[in-house]
Amino acid sequence: MITLSDLVRVSTRQVVRQRGFGVILSIALGITAFIVLSVLGREIRFKVGQDMVLMGGVNVVQIFMDDVHYPGQPIRDFTPATIKALEALPGVGLVSRNMQNWQIFPIRAVTEERTFSLPFLAVDEHFADLYSLNLNAGRLLSIEDIEQHRRVCLLGHDAAKNLYGNERDALGQLLFLGRDVFEVIGIVSGVMMGDWRECGFIPWTSMVDRHWGDGKITRLFIRAVTWEDVPRLMREIPATVRKMQDAPYLVMRTQEEQLERLKITFMWVETLLWLGIAASLMLGGFGIWYGTFAAVRARTKEVGLKKAMGGSDADILVQFLAEALCKSIAGGALGIILGVSLVELGAVSLGIGISYPLLFGSSLGSIFFSAFIGVAGGLYPAVQASRMDVVSALRFEWGGYASHCSKRAS
Repeated sequence: MITLSDLVRVSTRQVVRQRGFGVILSIALGITAFIVLSVLGREIRFKVGQDMVLMGGVNVVQIFMDDVHYPGQPIRDFTPATIKALEALPGVGLVSRNMQNWQIFPIRAVTEERTFSLPFLAVDEHFADLYSLNLNAGRLLSIEDIEQHRRVCLLGHDAAKNLYGNERDALGQLLFLGRDVFEVIGIVSGVMMGDWRECGFIPWTSMVDRHWGDGKITRLFIRAVTWEDVPRLMREIPATVRKMQDAPYLVMRTQEEQLERLKITFMWVETLLWLGIAASLMLGGFGIWYGTFAAVRARTKEVGLKKAMGGSDADILVQFLAEALCKSIAGGALGIILGVSLVELGAVSLGIGISYPLLFGSSLGSIFFSAFIGVAGGLYPAVQASRMDVVSALRFEWGGYASHCSKRAS
């Protein structure tokens, strides 16, 4: 019976001679992708999902009181207790106060003899973060602006351009809104703004003081942490609101069609990634199967001589199986090294932490799976070699050698 050290040494030497580096690399790439997706898959999904939802706004839920469409009903608003309860819901990132109705003011443009009807929306300090607005110039609304009822406002990019020609000239300008004067403190833009690029934004407290719009907080913008939280929040938000206050005509809106498309897109991307990993590992397994068969055929004489000298079927089986395992485990080890390196690099790039128990578990699982690929790919050829008849093996080799010598003699 061959010793373990000799078995490892002989198997390693045979793998180097056969130069099965393509098989090793194929397994390594599959293992690398498996480790990266296992450890960073959720974080990558979250980051990519955030970028996509910010472009489409599918993780923003709008809720508002629709009492105005029911004659005889009082105009209800969202109470502070309700807003706090909504902020405490799992999966809620931000809650922004808002008034459903606009207040429109005529504003005369500086650059041309024209008056624009500029709509203004009442918002709070969270509105810019919730809709991921870009600050082109100046500053955003602060909590002090809200609490102190300041007469300040933001302008959308297009509104500032229409009124003053460019964003810088708009900063510090005074706008006459009704009987009051508001100072322009910032210019904003963003992919989620839509028609809001041609609007203005003022503190909701300042609008309530002047009884503009609804005069009450009749609408809330709720941003979910991820788009996966939206379906659950659509069920929990109405129950939470009605638990805290009277809200018979509560209406909720979200971009359901875009959300479904996003889900389908992620499903197909993940499916294709896992299919790619499976294809890479299967290619490695077939490579081991084919390489072991080729090795058995090329070393038929060696198998016959070993059996003639007393080698057992088990020795032959173990030797060829060990060579297959050597290839697969080498690929698995290389894949673990690459995978751990990419996980560390990805964690730094994404600015996230690493779950080291998960990393260790996926690496350990990769070694076992690599060994399984080696056994699955090399077992049948190794069994065929172990069952080889001694006489037939020697006759095959020496017959081929005699044929070769007769050809050279002729």
